[in-house]
Parts: sequence; C-alpha cells; structure tokens
Amino acid sequence: MNATELTELTETELQNLKESLLFQKGTILNKSHEFKEEQSSMAAVADEAEAASQDISNNISIHLHERDRTALYAIERALGKIADGTYGQCESCTEIINARRLQARPFTALCIDCMEEQESQTGLFQ
Repeated sequence: MNATELTELTETELQNLKESLLFQKGTILNKSHEFKEEQSSMAAVADEAEAASQDISNNISIHLHERDRTALYAIERALGKIADGTYGQCESCTEIINARRLQARPFTALCIDCMEEQESQTGLFQ
C-alpha cells in the first residue's frame, strides 16, 4: 500500500508535508546544537542576582530543549510512517486522520476524537 491509499492526501500534499517535517527536523536539530554550545560556553557569573537570572534562563532553555526532543521524536515517527505507507492513520483507533489536521500538525499521531479523549482522560485543557 502506498501512503496516498491510506490518507486523503494527494501525492503532492504528502510530499509537501514530508518537506515540512524535514524542515522542522532541521530547525530543531540546529536549535539543539545551539543549546549544547550555549550550555558548554556558560561563564561564571559575578553575583547572586545574575546567578539567579541565569538559573531561570537555564531552566527555560532546558524545558524548551525537552519539548523540542519530544517533537523531534514525533517528526521521526511521522517520516517513518510516510516511508512505510501508514502515515495518516490514527495510532489509537486506526481511522484515517483528517488531511487538514495533518497539514496543521504534520507529526500528529492521533485523530481529533482520540486526541480529545486522551486529553479528557489526562485532565489536560480542563
């Protein structure tokens, strides 16, 4: 089965989504490289206020880095699904994910219904 048999996407739309995923992957990898350089080049801070400010900045950077790692994992999975022809299939219910949802969030793994169900079970967005 090719990827367009499973989804409601045309071959061109699928190629565009693949290119978008690859671009997002490159952006995250570049940010990750910059994060590592920033962490390794931190200089000793002069006073407590500066140290506290640096700690807050570091915590934010670490949180953003973790979020990017999660997104990178999802992007890699989506690219793998494009390669094996299962892109666009909900990982929970196996139904086809709406093309507009895929275009809005190309690395999504769940259809809207399953995402809403997951969010209600975990208490997110309540």
